[in-house]
Amino acid sequence: MSRRIVRCVQRAALLLLFCCAGVAWATVSTASTVVIRQSNTADINTEDYYFYRVLELVLHKTEAQWGAAQIKQLPYRPEDKRLRSALMLGKVDVLWSPTSANFERQMLPVRISLLKELNNYRLLLIRKNEQPTFSAVQSIDDLRKLKGGMSSQWTDAKIMEYNKLPLVQAVGYGKLFKMLAAKRFDYFSRGVYQIHSEVNFYPELELQIEQELMLSYPNNVYFFVNKNNTDLAKRIEMGLKIAQRDGSFDKLFNSIPRFQWGLALLKKHQRRVITLQPLPSKTPAIIE
Repeated sequence: MSRRIVRCVQRAALLLLFCCAGVAWATVSTASTVVIRQSNTADINTEDYYFYRVLELVLHKTEAQWGAAQIKQLPYRPEDKRLRSALMLGKVDVLWSPTSANFERQMLPVRISLLKELNNYRLLLIRKNEQPTFSAVQSIDDLRKLKGGMSSQWTDAKIMEYNKLPLVQAVGYGKLFKMLAAKRFDYFSRGVYQIHSEVNFYPELELQIEQELMLSYPNNVYFFVNKNNTDLAKRIEMGLKIAQRDGSFDKLFNSIPRFQWGLALLKKHQRRVITLQPLPSKTPAIIE
């Protein structure tokens, strides 16, 4: 073999080595960044604040096993359906959402309930001076005489439809408050931990918390990742279990004012509970 051919072979081998190294470095870089949607992480009264910090906690608790990782936010905030599509396309690494059988077919869930049982109970946001209408509701059949409002992209809408509750659906969280005030529907079902702050979001709309009823149905909130990203799912599950064992998960959970209000209400309430049938789902959550 001539010296020229040997040199060519050597150059090709070195080029292949550098290319492989570049792939390895890119993989490490990608693994050290976890992409989520644009989130409001500064205000403790938003849901983003809590879920962002749970994810932060999980990544911190697993640094020894998986290495350091940073959370990166998208420069925009897609609606729920587009967010799920972004995750399935690999543009987003993690999202948090109530589960459903359909979501679990599309994405890989980490089946540890992020809100414990707090998301299983809901109160109704109604227009002021309409309490007598709801005081007359004694059963789910009575509630079926009224119209609820809900985002068409939320699992709750599917649960209400499954229970044959009339529903007006729209896309856009803020729009639903205005639609309620405009009498497009009669009530807006909200989580027991959400409604206390939400009732004050739009004081000009003259809304109030309904005083006598509570809806109940299993509605676990999980972290979801891409079906192919099993390593990240394992890391999140490991981190959540570590945080549950060492008490840091409970410490964070109990530090959220909205959760404190919701838990206090659940302990002392004397409301009529209307139980809805849940959507068929896979294995139950781990709740601690």
